[in-house]
Parts: sequence; structure tokens; C-alpha cells
Amino acid sequence: MMGQYDLLLVMLSLMVAVTASWSALDLSQRIHSTDRRAARIWLFSGALVLGTGIWSMHFVGMLAYSLPMQTGFDLIITIQSWAVSVLVAVLSLMCARRMRRSLSLLVAGSLAVGSGIVTIFHLALSAMRIEPGVLYEEHRLFLALMLATSVAAATSVALRRMRSLEGRTLFLVKAFMSVVVGLGLCAVHYLCMSAAVFAPEAASLAKHDIDPTWLGLTIAVGAIGFTWIGSVAALFDARMEHRTRQLAMRLKAANSELMHAALHDPLTGLPNRVNFDAALSEAAARVRAQGGRLAVLFVDLDGFKPVNDVLGHHVGDEVLKCVARRLRAGLRDGDAVARIGGDEFVMMSEGAIDEEGAGRLAQRLVDAASQPMLIGTHEIQVSASVGVALFPDDGDENRVLVCADTAMYAAKHAGRNTWRVYATEMDGGGPDILGLQRAIRRALDNDEFVLHYQPKVAALDGALRGVEALIRWQDPERGMVSPGEFIPVAERFGLINAIGFWTLREACGQIRSWQHAGWRIPVAVNLSPQQFRQPDLVDRVRACIDEFDIDPGLLALEITESVVMESSGSVRRVLEELKTMGVTLSIDDFGTGYSCLAYLCRLPARQLKIDRTFVIDMDHVAEARHVVEAVIRLAHSLRMEVVAEGVERPEQVITLRSLGCDLIQGYYFSRPVPASGIEALMQGDQLTEQSARVHALAERLRADSGYGAPALELVAG
Repeated sequence: MMGQYDLLLVMLSLMVAVTASWSALDLSQRIHSTDRRAARIWLFSGALVLGTGIWSMHFVGMLAYSLPMQTGFDLIITIQSWAVSVLVAVLSLMCARRMRRSLSLLVAGSLAVGSGIVTIFHLALSAMRIEPGVLYEEHRLFLALMLATSVAAATSVALRRMRSLEGRTLFLVKAFMSVVVGLGLCAVHYLCMSAAVFAPEAASLAKHDIDPTWLGLTIAVGAIGFTWIGSVAALFDARMEHRTRQLAMRLKAANSELMHAALHDPLTGLPNRVNFDAALSEAAARVRAQGGRLAVLFVDLDGFKPVNDVLGHHVGDEVLKCVARRLRAGLRDGDAVARIGGDEFVMMSEGAIDEEGAGRLAQRLVDAASQPMLIGTHEIQVSASVGVALFPDDGDENRVLVCADTAMYAAKHAGRNTWRVYATEMDGGGPDILGLQRAIRRALDNDEFVLHYQPKVAALDGALRGVEALIRWQDPERGMVSPGEFIPVAERFGLINAIGFWTLREACGQIRSWQHAGWRIPVAVNLSPQQFRQPDLVDRVRACIDEFDIDPGLLALEITESVVMESSGSVRRVLEELKTMGVTLSIDDFGTGYSCLAYLCRLPARQLKIDRTFVIDMDHVAEARHVVEAVIRLAHSLRMEVVAEGVERPEQVITLRSLGCDLIQGYYFSRPVPASGIEALMQGDQLTEQSARVHALAERLRADSGYGAPALELVAG
């Protein structure tokens, strides 16, 4: 029995095969996902699409061949043929995923898949239940099997190669392979059809089950739609994976930048103190294990401060960059250099180095630093004092850095622009300093610091207008340690930032406690110059305010005059951001530095503190009183509030009142006390009694004509 082909249905079967191949290639790329669960999902999704496509292609191809008899399809056998097709597709994709360069595995897997494709055709044909049964020409069936095996092998190789492609190249290769695989599958089907032999008296026993026309259209439309849905899903997932990969790469790059920023000095690009400490510990461990020595050199620039003060910090920054380049240029293999402070650098040299070799290295550093440098139109020359210490001769990795620092100070005392090697007679309390450094680190870990608060009272009536937070150290061995003892050590060893930010957070917590108790007491916190220059200062202040949910207007930050007089844009930006946040800015120790009145006019500060040295001298040095008066008038003209600190006697209060000072801080009203002491002052009459004594003294002075004209002016004020 011979039939004839419907060209339109033949083209439709080819379209189904190509579409299924494209979608299967799309989905099969997803089976290599690093997420194993997602890979399994895409494996079975791809198998479902590919199996359905092969099955659909066979059925549409059979429908394209019209026999001179009424035909139909058995529902159960049709479903079974579809299930077998999906299983064959699973086998095909699993072989493609696991295949490496093994030729035997490639041949075996491809042969199994090719046999499966031919089997699908046989099952699809069996669904027609033709009696007598269909016979096959063996040589054509064998050719179909070989072609199906070749298509499976080509697909496996293409899938493996496509893993390394992307973009337009991947698209073109995928399109080409889709056409090749689709044509191959169609060729396999029509070879199988040509191998089928129908008896002249054959009849379909399933002619009353499923109508072929309805089945053909349903399969064709459903298969194409199904495969395109799978392809769209694969495309969407690929784009999401690509975006996720890009985000991961950006996150990795951001983490690298953050890590670099955390371990390097932003100005010079050199490693910072944390980075150097870690490198020093690693080098010391190597020296212990392998022998040899480690030289540590502490470099401090001479004459750098005048460069900043006279030419500005932008010139000073360029000087530091130039010195950093020179120090880096002098490094040998195994050497390391870092910037650990304003104009302080450290260097270490590992290997078979002795005191003489370390001295030669120190001399090279001194010579390099002292070379003139041209910064803009300025020819600048600084020098360096270098201290040298050796590990393990002078102690462990912590001790050797202290020894190098001590030797550097010895070089400065020797006239600067020179170097010294550490000797025990240089110590002068060095072991105590090292012990104090370790104790400070322990105090931070064990929460041994406490805050005391000194009142700021109104000059006219003695009312409490705020407090200044002053740190104290309650050491288990030393007792109460004043800031004058441990703050210089903390600044010297890079601990001041941790202490400063602890103080800030503790003060914000106290503001919240007083707010909950119904008291709005402004608290002033001192910021060290190092702390102010930290890039995350504004974020830390904002985080503290948000954490404790306090009114930012109750937090005042006291910044030294030397910091606020810097002309760098970063300083102005930080001040403006703090002002915008609502924090009160106060200039501390005004008059002790190099004040620039023109710059002071542009500062966003709301408060100015007169240094205690002027207040102390005010009674017996007329010039000091004139300075205080001028500062108060200047501040008031700039709408700034004036605080005088260091007030210890009622006569000083009277004078400051007469000059228009707003707030007074000092021992006359109260020493620094714990938070409970401030609460006692709020509930008691101590401050008003002290103020009343001042009024009484002023009345007596007015009645005492012998006190002189200035006294009468004070009382009148």
C-alpha cells in the first residue's frame, strides 16, 4: 500500500523539529547551573521540551503521509509513545551533561539516544494499530538508526562547545545547530517512514479512536507553543543568571575596594597601621621559624608642620605623597613600608640583616627624604628622623615597634635629619608605655572606661545649660587614670579612634537616658583630629543618633581650632554635613592655634570655647582680658555662643559676665562628675547658690570703692 505526502504538513513537521531543537538547546545550557536543584529542574524541563518536540515531529510527519485507508490513533499507545520520547530526551541530556572527552562514552550514549529516536517512531506508528502489522526494510531502518546516532553525537559535542560561547557567537551557533538537528530528526523520521511497508489489505483498528486531523493540528500548535514557552523561560533565566553574575562580580569588586580602603592609607596608597601590624606579625613568625633578623624603622618627618601651617594642607598632602613614593622606591624584595600617622611612616626589612645593614638602610631613608621637592611653584625641603630596632634582639613584634619609635625620638633629640639604633638606655619609661598600650587595649575590650560630665552653666543665673563628656579610665590596677596619662599613648599607638567613638556612643546613650527622665541636657563630646579625619565620621555620628533615637540638637561635637582651620574641602564638607544633621559644632581651645578670622566667618559652628589659659591670666594680665573681650565680641557678631572654660574663682565669673560671656565651665561650679552627679545638680540648689555668691561678691565689690574702676564696670554689666 502506497501513500503520498502533504508538503504543508512536511514543512510543519520540520518547523516543529527545528523549534524543539532550539528550545532544547536553550534549556540544556541551564543544566550546568551551579545550583544542583536548579540544574535538575532544567534537565527535566529540557527533556520535556525535547521529548515532546521529537514525539510531535513524528506524529505530524506520519499525518503528512496519507494512506488510502481511514486511520486513527490509540490513546493509550499514543501516551506511551510520548512518555518514551521524554525518557529518551532525559537520557540524551544526561549523556550530554556528563560527557567529557571519552569517545567510547560518546559513541555509547549517542547510539542509545539514536535507538530511542527510532523506537519512538515505531511506537508512534504502532498507535495506528494497523493489521496486518507493518514490516520494515532493514537497510533503511539501519540508515535511520545511524543518522539518529550521528544527530545525537553532534548535539552532544555542540552542547559541550557552546558552554564557552556567549553573545552573538552563541546565538549563531545555536541557530545553526537548531536547523541541523531539526533537519536530522526529520530525515530520521522520513527514512523510517520509507522503511515501513504496509500490506495492500491493511486497515487501522484505531480509526474510531482519535481523529488524525484534529490530533495533527493540536500536536503541531501545542508543540510549537510549548517549545517557545520553554525557550522564553530559558532566556529569562539566562538573563537573570547573567545579571546575578554581574551583581556578584560588582559585589566582589566592591568588597575588594572596601578591603583595600580598610588596609591602606587613602592619601598615599601605602598600607596603614592595621595592615602593617599584620605583616609584621607574619614576618616575625617566619623569622622565628627560619632564623635571621627583622629590622623595623620608624620614620618621622622634620619640619612638616610649618609646611601645612604656611602653605596649606593641600601642599602638605603632596609632600606626603612624594615622600611615600621615595620610600617605596627604596624597597627591596621582602621589604614593606606603611603610613601609620600624619607624617609618620614605618618600614621593615626581613632577611639576614644586622645593626650595620639596618643603619645603612636608615641612612638611605634619611637621604631620600631630605632631597628637595617641587610642589607647584614651591620648592620644599623636609628631613626625616629615623629610629631602628631589630627583631628578635629588641623584643617581640609589639615591643620592637615601640623600640623603633623610641629610637626615632632619640634621633630627633640628636638634632633631627639623622637616625639612631635602639639601645636600652633610650627607654625612659618605654616598658611602661608598652604596658600602658596593652592595658588600653584591654580596657577597650573589658569596658573599663567611664564618662564624667562637667556642667556648662549660664553666666548670668547659673542655670545648667549643658555638660561636656570627659573620659576617665577605671583601671583595676592603677585606679582612676586621667586622660592626660593615657590619651597621648592612645594617639601614639593608633587607639584614639576606638576610644573616641566609644565616647561618642556612650554620650548618646546618656542623652537618651536623660531624655526619658524628662531632662533635655546637651552633651558635648570632644573629637580628636585623627577621629575627625576618619572617612566614616559622619556615618558613625548618624548611626549613634539613630540607634539611641535622640534629638541631634542635644549632641555637640567639640573640634580643636587646628582642625577647623584646615582649608581642605573634605573638612568643610564634613562640617556642613554635621550641621545639616542638626548636630551642634563647637570650636574648642580657641586662641591657642593659628586662627584665620576670614575662614572662621565661613564655619558652620554655633559655639566657641575660650581656652583656659586666657581665663586664668585674665585677672592679672590686661592683654589676656582684652583678648577674651575681643573673642566674645567676634563670636557674638558671628552669632556664635561663647563658653569660657577653666573658671575656678568667683572673680573670674564676674569678669566674664561683664564681658558678655554666655556659658561658664570650670571647678567653681562643679568638677567633672558621673551622670548621677549631674542629676543631683538638676534636682538641687548648688548651682544657683554658687551664682548667688557671685552676685553677693559683685555687690560688695561695687560698695568697695577701693576695688577700682574696673570693678564698677563689672558690677554695672
